[in-house]
Amino acid sequence: MGTFTVITGDSSGVSADVHDRMPVWLTDGRADEWLAAEPDDAMAMLLASEPPVMEAYRVTRAVNTPRNNDRRLLDGV
Repeated sequence: MGTFTVITGDSSGVSADVHDRMPVWLTDGRADEWLAAEPDDAMAMLLASEPPVMEAYRVTRAVNTPRNNDRRLLDGV
């Protein structure tokens, strides 16, 4: 099983309407450079990356509970 970390920053764009934080994106092909960078340089690389275009969709609050693992959650509100 793999592991991962989500790095967040201030929200912008469509996510700002829903939350005050959002994932910070690293430009493709820069993972090794980012991992080897000093902390300040690594953060600058993240801040300089342009986030992908995102769309927001209203969903039911049932998605907040893992017990509700049901395909009908994909149908929306």
